Amino acid sequence: MKAFAKDWGPAVATGTGLALTFPRWGCFPLAWFALVPLITRCRSIKPAQAALHFYGAGLLFNLLVLQWLTANIYWAGGWATIGYVLLCMYLASYWAALGAAWVWIKESPGPAGGPITFALLWVAMEFAQARLFTGFGWLALGYAHARDLLLLQWASVGTVYMLSAIVVCGSACLAYAFVERKNRGRYAAAALCLAALSHGAGWMMLEDPDMTLGDPETAPSPLVVGIFQSNFSVEMKQDRSFHVEMVRRAVSASRVLAETKNTDLIVWPEALVVNGLERFPVQEMVTEFARDADTDLFTGSDRVERESGEFYNSSYLISREGEIMGHYDKMHLAPFGEYFPFNDLLPFVSALVPGVGGMEAGDEVALFEAGDRRFGPLICFEVLFPTMAEELRSRGADFLVVITNLGWFGQSNAIPQELEIARVRAVETRLPLIHVANTGISGMVDPWGRFTAVDGLVDEEGRYREFVDTPHPEETIRMRLTGAFLIPEPGRRPLPMNPGLFPWIAVAALLAVVCASLVWPTATVAAGGRG
Repeated sequence: MKAFAKDWGPAVATGTGLALTFPRWGCFPLAWFALVPLITRCRSIKPAQAALHFYGAGLLFNLLVLQWLTANIYWAGGWATIGYVLLCMYLASYWAALGAAWVWIKESPGPAGGPITFALLWVAMEFAQARLFTGFGWLALGYAHARDLLLLQWASVGTVYMLSAIVVCGSACLAYAFVERKNRGRYAAAALCLAALSHGAGWMMLEDPDMTLGDPETAPSPLVVGIFQSNFSVEMKQDRSFHVEMVRRAVSASRVLAETKNTDLIVWPEALVVNGLERFPVQEMVTEFARDADTDLFTGSDRVERESGEFYNSSYLISREGEIMGHYDKMHLAPFGEYFPFNDLLPFVSALVPGVGGMEAGDEVALFEAGDRRFGPLICFEVLFPTMAEELRSRGADFLVVITNLGWFGQSNAIPQELEIARVRAVETRLPLIHVANTGISGMVDPWGRFTAVDGLVDEEGRYREFVDTPHPEETIRMRLTGAFLIPEPGRRPLPMNPGLFPWIAVAALLAVVCASLVWPTATVAAGGRG
């Protein structure tokens, strides 16, 4: 046991430490230290051995952070646990590649292999996880720092990957301070300076939400957006007898909200309308509500294409005149939930879990108008993709609307984790973001990442009631909530560039380091021969 602990204890410490930085635990300062044991352990071993240790750390990290996936056993049976473990094993393989590559570069004759190289490798790993094979970027370390408001501002410069790069580089500097005796003071000072300067610069990028951000004559018009968090259970959504009743309850509560808060737009969560909005009596109910309440309504609903019979996860905008202004079909579907990757090659997989999958993906993003404002919708899993949010911004959206349904995962840590991802999207784009959950945490994120939860409910007697003491956001999981927010203006970016360029720059820099490591021995020998 002593030998095992000495050999694998560092991997366990790193995997556990990094997992604790994510919600619901939320000990994000640990990330500055959690990589020290693993880096120290792998400082003098071969690339293949380092790959094993990094794989072990990554597997433990993934299993702990994604343990909420086991809730699917209730819906999909034992296959959910098998899928959860296989996904974690797959994601850990990226860690193994990182460990092997870092040790190989470190052992090469070139000057590379220090903390900056390790941070570049980490960014490349997270970037690959988020893009390859449909992409699953849930575990980017930067998301764990969404509550670090000062560091979070760097997302507007280089997306979530810059947050990861800063923290990982600082942790690597501390590790090198342990193993490099001659340069111990320099590495320790570098870690301290990186932490201080990154937070100091973040403070300078953080702006007062009440300050004027532009010319008042060209600023967006005020818009009051109401939120209805339904808290309808998955069992209700699967019972056809509740489908119309859920819409009736949503209309009743939203009518009180509209009258109390004088809303311009009310947002319902993902999939609140089941079996399609454009059917009797649902369409009549929502259009009549929009006309009577004199408010626009945006809601999630499934949609069936009449000609082809294809099934979509969609969202609709109904104007205050009672007209359906258009719909948006979800583009990035949740793998193994809404569709099965590689189903053409492995058709037997979908047969093992009936009732899952079968949805089609939409073709392009969409913008909707509410008053004089334009918003871009993201449905649940799509909040993981910075490029989608950036495209909505570039097309003219001045705020984002995220509708989601995490009822499949109960009260697990999937709920606060998803909220932190949305918070990062708001800062990356410098756009206010409305987050509306069916069962989860609903509220508004301003362009600098400050979150305000909904603060009221409609009681059984049909009256709007605000909380005397606003509960902690995670406590709202157990409540049926409403609230309204005045949407602020978009914020200014620190640099006039797309922050999504940063991961590409990091990958290019890493390739340059790898090329230099390959060429360095030849160049050194040639120089020695000339000498």
